[in-house]
Parts: sequence; C-alpha cells; structure tokens
Amino acid sequence: MALPALTLELEAPLEERVARLEANVEHIQKDVSDMKIDIRRLGEKIDSVKDSVTALTINMEKQFAAVEKSFGALHTARAFDRVWWLLMSAALLGLMARAFKWI
Repeated sequence: MALPALTLELEAPLEERVARLEANVEHIQKDVSDMKIDIRRLGEKIDSVKDSVTALTINMEKQFAAVEKSFGALHTARAFDRVWWLLMSAALLGLMARAFKWI
C-alpha cells in the first residue's frame, strides 16, 4: 500500500497576515480612543454630580440648623405653656376649695 504524497499547502503570505493584523489593530485603537472620550465625559458628569451633592449637603445642614432652632424655641414655649397651665390649675383648685368651703 502506497501512500499518496503529501502536498504542501502554502500559508497565506506574511504580508497579507500583517495587513490583516494592522487593520484589526486600527479598529482596536479607534475603539480605545472612543472609550477614552466616553470616560472623560463621565468624569465631567461625576464632577458636576459631586458639586450638586456638595451644594445639597450645605443646604441640608442649614435647614437642619433652622429646624433645631425651631425645636429649641418650641421647647421654651412648651415650658411657658406648662407653667401657665399649672398656674391656671392652681387658681381653679383654689376657687373650688373656697366654693366648697374646704379652706
């Protein structure tokens, strides 16, 4: 049994393969440059969001300070209300005690 002779198949020429690789590299470089541009845009958006969050934080701190002041005023007013109600209750009890001749 004789074997047929192996025929050598020539590979694609080296220049053709290099040209194909160069074309692929150009596409990759274009994609990378597009990604860099997108990353820069995202960086700018992040900076603007950071600025707005900082402004919001400052605004919230001012508002919380105002709320704390109003609570302080409310506690003072509530203390005066309690004293007033205590005096009214004492006067009413004194009046009832005289009416029922307890004192």
